Amino acid sequence: MNDELTSKNVATRRFTLEEASAMLPLVRTIASDICGVFRDVMSRRVELHRLLRKGSRGAGRLYDDEMAESRADLQAEYDQIWLFREELETLGVQLRQPEDGLVEFPTELGGQKAYFIWQLGEQSIKHYRLATDPFGTRWTIDNLQN
Repeated sequence: MNDELTSKNVATRRFTLEEASAMLPLVRTIASDICGVFRDVMSRRVELHRLLRKGSRGAGRLYDDEMAESRADLQAEYDQIWLFREELETLGVQLRQPEDGLVEFPTELGGQKAYFIWQLGEQSIKHYRLATDPFGTRWTIDNLQN
């Protein structure tokens, strides 16, 4: 029951810009880890496709073992990304693009549901979008203050 309550609170959490900014050091670390694992996933997928093109039916035990190991490693990496995503969600932060380290902090602006947007490599949160805006929209926060 306590877990349900925590989960519900996290799902409805709304950040102020100050709260989201204060959380950036931790979010930055998690986003960096996600990007690193995501790069590994992409490399592993390329390797797996190479093995599939190289191999053929009845290619032997060595090929079968290499394929099984690559698939297991790929699954472990996907699982790791999922765990990082869950860690962000526990904080109330939503992972949007794991390959770029793009996250959104739910908020409310002018009575409307919105998101502060931050991406790995940015020093601070400088963008937002309204929930009604298409994904990928990035309005500058300076527009809010004018």
